[in-house]
Amino acid sequence: MPNYLHVAAGTMEGAWPWSFRWYSTSTVTESVAETSWSAGIAAMFATAGFLPMYGTQTVLTETSTSTMDSAWHQTTKTTTTHSQAGSATQSLPLHTAVVVTWRTANATRSGRGRWYLPALSVGSLATNGYVLSSTAVGEVVSAVNVFLGSIAGTLNPVLLHRHGNKSGTLPALSTSPIISGDVGDGYDVQRRRGDKRVEARQSLTF
Repeated sequence: MPNYLHVAAGTMEGAWPWSFRWYSTSTVTESVAETSWSAGIAAMFATAGFLPMYGTQTVLTETSTSTMDSAWHQTTKTTTTHSQAGSATQSLPLHTAVVVTWRTANATRSGRGRWYLPALSVGSLATNGYVLSSTAVGEVVSAVNVFLGSIAGTLNPVLLHRHGNKSGTLPALSTSPIISGDVGDGYDVQRRRGDKRVEARQSLTF
């Protein structure tokens, strides 16, 4: 059964890239796998309550699916172009991210994977700030559920253990089926997003 790497990518503020990835196994061809992945991601971003939580300059621009060999190295790649932008007027900082956590039957850190979604708008904040509102969390969950429903029966999501674990129960380059997922109300940080942006500074008076 082929192994696949799936990537969704885009830009923020017209220049700064964001992306997240997923692994799967499937009996279908790379082309069919990308069609499923692309359609699922597009459906997720098109969800009525989800896309409006993104700023107008946060855009989904591309999805791709790569066939991986037995060492999980890319061999071929199929890409689809997208152009789905949010509608909110003000986004949170570039490096903030809402995390979708994927879980396997292994109840350890090595049994979890994550998607770091691009920065949401300020409207996703709870009334007093600091965390996501319960409404925003619900909208993210609903959108990801739309994605899961779209790819069901075509892609079998797995977590790749590239280096294995110390006990040896999860060998290097083995995989575990993803069996559940969830979204928390905290914001995480992806420092590499916008890390090359030059800050506008103002001097103090001495």
